[in-house]
Amino acid sequence: MTHRLHSYLGYSYPGQLTELVKRAWPADLLTYLPNDWQLRLLLDVAYHASLLREEQRPVTFRILLGHPDDIVKADQPPTALSGISFDRPRPFNEQEVRRISMAADFFRSLVGVTPYGDEKLKIWGILLSGTRWVNSVDGGRFTGYPLPTRVVIHALGPGRITVFVGHRRIAALSGGQLEAYAFDLFQSNWLRDSFAGVRKEMEHWLASQEDNHPSVRVEVDFIRAVSQNISRRTLSVVRNAKHGGTLVFIEPEDEAEFTALGGSMRFKYLLAKSPLRTRYRNLLRSAVLRLTQLAVANHVQNIGWNEYQSFADRHLGELDEAFFEFAHFLGDLMAVDGALVLTKQYEIVGFGAELLSEAPCLSSVRRAMDLEATIWANESLDDVGTRHRAVYRLCDQHPKCLAIVISQDGSVRFVKNHNGTVTYWNQLSW
Repeated sequence: MTHRLHSYLGYSYPGQLTELVKRAWPADLLTYLPNDWQLRLLLDVAYHASLLREEQRPVTFRILLGHPDDIVKADQPPTALSGISFDRPRPFNEQEVRRISMAADFFRSLVGVTPYGDEKLKIWGILLSGTRWVNSVDGGRFTGYPLPTRVVIHALGPGRITVFVGHRRIAALSGGQLEAYAFDLFQSNWLRDSFAGVRKEMEHWLASQEDNHPSVRVEVDFIRAVSQNISRRTLSVVRNAKHGGTLVFIEPEDEAEFTALGGSMRFKYLLAKSPLRTRYRNLLRSAVLRLTQLAVANHVQNIGWNEYQSFADRHLGELDEAFFEFAHFLGDLMAVDGALVLTKQYEIVGFGAELLSEAPCLSSVRRAMDLEATIWANESLDDVGTRHRAVYRLCDQHPKCLAIVISQDGSVRFVKNHNGTVTYWNQLSW
C-alpha cells in the first residue's frame, strides 16, 4: 500500500517512515525492534546521508544495527558474515556515514552501528557480506550467508530508504512516498500456475531423452528454479542499465497468431528458426545430463535445485555461467525500443515488437496489494505512460500472456489478466 501522510507539501519523511516501520513490524520479531529514539535516529541519519555526494559520487550504503560480538564470525564471506572493527567507535551522523560508505560498498559490505551505553548510536566498523545476497533478487546459483535478525537499512539513491529485519523487507521511503507492501512474485501461486503446463511438457521431454538415466528423477521444481533465475537475471540487467524495457511471455501454441501479419504484434526483428531459439532448452538438457551423472556417482535418486547448488563440479559451473550469458543476452535484446517476446519455454520469438492490441472498454486496472491479488485497488490507465498502457491492453485481449515492464527508474511491474481483470504487481527489489 502506498501512503501519503500529511506533511509539508504532502511528502513523507523519516519521521513518518519510523511510524510505518513500527506498525508494519512482524509480531513474531518484536524482540528485535529498536526503541523509538534508536529507530528515529537510524532513519534520520540514513535519509540525510543518502542526499549527500562524495566527490560527485552518490552516497549508497547498507547499515546494520547490532553489536559486533553478536554478529561477526571467524570465517569469511561468502560462507559467513565477517567484519573489521575500528580502534574506537565513530560518531553516527550523516557526514561520517558519507565518508565510510566509500569503503563499504553497497553490494559487499554494511556499516556496523550499535548503542554505546547511554550515549547515542555509534559506528563500530564495517561488516563484510559478499555479493551472493543479491542473488535472492537478481538470480544466481548460490545464496549468500543469511543476515542476523537485526535492523538493516538500505540507501540506494537520494531519499530512497528501505528498512529490513535481516533479509525480510518491512517498509520503504522513495520519491516522498511510503511503501509498506513488498513481495517477491516468484513465490506466488498464480505465477507458478502460469508456467505449469510448459514445465510439465519440459519434464516429459527431458525424461524422453536417450541419455536420460531411469534411476534418477528430475524434480519439476528444478526446472522452475532455473527458469526463474534466468528471469531474475534478465530483469536485473535491464534495471541496472536504466533504459527500461518490456518482456512478454506467450504460450508456445499461440506464436503463429502473434507473428501473423495484422496480428496483435508488429515485430521489427523476428527471429528465424535456429538453434539459438532453443538455447535455453538445450542448456537445461545439458545441466540435467550432468546432474544425472553426478547423482549416479553419488548414489542420489532425485536431482533438484539443492543438488544443483551443492555439487562442486567444473562442468556444472560452466553450464551455470552459460545460463546467465543467455539471460544477459535477453537483457541486451530488451535495450531495443519495443518488447522482447518469448514463449513460456524461453524460446526467443522476436524483439523490438510493437504491441497493437486495442481495448476500448479498458479504463482502469487493478493494483495488487498482496501476493495473490486478494487485496487490490483500481487505478486509471491515464496514470501511466504509453509503454504500460500498451501492455495493459495486450493482457486484456490475450489473458494467457504475462508481461513484465521495467521502468527507467528501476521499478519492475508484472502484468497479468488475473481472474478476468488486468492486474499488476510491483516486484520486490533491494
